[in-house]
Amino acid sequence: MIYTTPLEASTADQWFIDSPELLQFVAIARGISLHTAEHADTLRTLEPYFSALLKTQGWLPSNFAQPNLDSNIGGGIGQWLLYRSQDRSLTIFSSVIPPGSSTPIYDHQSWGLVGLYKGKQEKTVYRRVDQGNIPGHAQLEVIGVQQLKAGDIYQLLPPDNDIHTVKTTTQFAPSISIHVLSNDMGCSWRDQYNLEAESVRSFRSGYANISCKS
Repeated sequence: MIYTTPLEASTADQWFIDSPELLQFVAIARGISLHTAEHADTLRTLEPYFSALLKTQGWLPSNFAQPNLDSNIGGGIGQWLLYRSQDRSLTIFSSVIPPGSSTPIYDHQSWGLVGLYKGKQEKTVYRRVDQGNIPGHAQLEVIGVQQLKAGDIYQLLPPDNDIHTVKTTTQFAPSISIHVLSNDMGCSWRDQYNLEAESVRSFRSGYANISCKS
């Protein structure tokens, strides 16, 4: 269901949950982005407000905190769209990764913030070391591994640290992260990497609750 709000009526933004907390955060995020010229400044200014949202429990409905067996990503990972602006310059979604599951290795091609709402994760960050001049070929090296707990936040500022995989390390419950991004990442084409095969392909992760237009 898409909820109608006064903000949506004037801008044709899409809201998929009815949450005053998210409504307030979106208003703050849009205001900050209008008054900061550099992406790094935008993220630094927005981060305390995002931290407050992550610490507020109860605003994310339970059906947006579930795995998705039909996931385009695989591993039962649920990617649930919560908000999308009309111009696709601001998208917020929840990512639900079952225990023991991990995302593919992929890039984001978007600046933004990612924060852990529930559970624990291990994030492995890669760097591409080939020249990118052979179609379908890519070589990666690990540049960092980070253990994440609820409330932890990291920034996305491509091309730095833009390629990663995330694994849930909580034993009996999924991890849930909230993504605040500057593009419609679920419906955008980006790169997925195979470390062993040294290959790369285009893919679109999609959303569990809405289809992407071709």
